[in-house]
Amino acid sequence: MSSVIQYQGRKARRAGSEQRRQAILEAALTIIVQDGIRAVRHRAVAREAEVPLSATTYYFKDISDLIADTFTLFAERALKEVIEPFKEQAFALLSQFSRESLSNPEDRSRLVTLTSQMMAAFIVDELTNRRDHLVAEQAFLQEAVLDSRLRDLADLYLRQQLEGLIIAAERFGSDQPKLDAELILSTMVTLEQRLLVHPERTSQEFVESRIHNLLNKLVPHG
Repeated sequence: MSSVIQYQGRKARRAGSEQRRQAILEAALTIIVQDGIRAVRHRAVAREAEVPLSATTYYFKDISDLIADTFTLFAERALKEVIEPFKEQAFALLSQFSRESLSNPEDRSRLVTLTSQMMAAFIVDELTNRRDHLVAEQAFLQEAVLDSRLRDLADLYLRQQLEGLIIAAERFGSDQPKLDAELILSTMVTLEQRLLVHPERTSQEFVESRIHNLLNKLVPHG
């Protein structure tokens, strides 16, 4: 993973310097979330970070390096603080069921319901408590289309999300777990995009009903 997570700007040599460099990246991420990527300029970042303009140009002579490193920091943190905890929660739930138990209609229904509830709660929490994370994620994946330096990192980011969903699809008894996992992830991303635009629609019921409808079609009937 370390070969994928590579920073572009000048490296900090001392702890104090690293703190300043981190503050610059945090400031750039704040600007991206609030005003979009094209608002990231050395002067704006220096003002947001409360550092001299010379500090931003010292670490990041090229604004594209600053943007790339900002998204690298975002992805590194998100993998640890968002994606890994979600995978652990999903594995804990799935471990309660065996593939054989899904031949029982009641167990199958319970698995679909509990999984739908868990996934919906995750999405609603993201939209309610970590909206900035979702906005940054959308910007990161879009920037990976334009900046080839971010593509491997974006691929890793999506693979880590798919990994847990593939295991879930296997547990469900899918004969094409990777394709089903991609379908589930696409649905989650679409719901997040839709509710970022229309936050007034965000509710457990709204999300859960759509996830439940999808999973009910994907989980084989015994």
